[in-house]
Amino acid sequence: MSAVAGSALVGGMMWARELWNYWKPRPVGIYGPALVGKTTLDRYMTTPGEMEHIEVEDRTKHMRILGRYLLPRPTRKRVRWKGERRVVHSADIGGDERFWNLWVDDMVARQVEVIVYMFDNRVVEGGDATIQAVGGFKYLCDAIIHRQYRYRNLKSRWKGKKYCPKMILLVANKADQWWDDQSNILWQQQRLGEHKIFDAFREDLIRLQKSGVPTRRSMMATKIGWNVEPTMIDLLSS
Repeated sequence: MSAVAGSALVGGMMWARELWNYWKPRPVGIYGPALVGKTTLDRYMTTPGEMEHIEVEDRTKHMRILGRYLLPRPTRKRVRWKGERRVVHSADIGGDERFWNLWVDDMVARQVEVIVYMFDNRVVEGGDATIQAVGGFKYLCDAIIHRQYRYRNLKSRWKGKKYCPKMILLVANKADQWWDDQSNILWQQQRLGEHKIFDAFREDLIRLQKSGVPTRRSMMATKIGWNVEPTMIDLLSS
């Protein structure tokens, strides 16, 4: 094969990959404790713009039939950034502890490629918010590492036997409320992972790494739309 033909083939393959990334719906699981911004992220990806404040009483809830909470239907969102576009397929699932099992059900049923686990600065304050954020992540990690999946039907049981997400992204949200000079230094030096806001999760991040599950860390401020599109585009380009 000539050098020209080889270059044309490589170029064609790269173009085809970009086209695939541009149109292919990517199943994404967005999980995390209550009141950390999951619904705001879901709404922002649907329609970027000024986001309203969500009151505690309006947080995401789910219908319950015969003792089982129903999974919400996922929706398609188109995320655009600097000429790039990705189609995200995700559902808005509550963060209360009673809904944690829905994260796993959703993950397996849709064969989620990447997981976005969200939390906020309350994780460094201690108390119940820390317990919920760290406990929820540990619950999710245990399910993935030990394949502790609940199967809603035979199809999900068949899918879940070998299922494992390709990537887990740990997102510290509401950066507009806690960003400081140290955060800015770490951001500029590309050392975000060293930020103290991730300290409570390091043990489980190590467990995931040892189990062969890649992880990343990032920061967002979903209410004002800061770093949402760049993070999602980068995550879905790997």
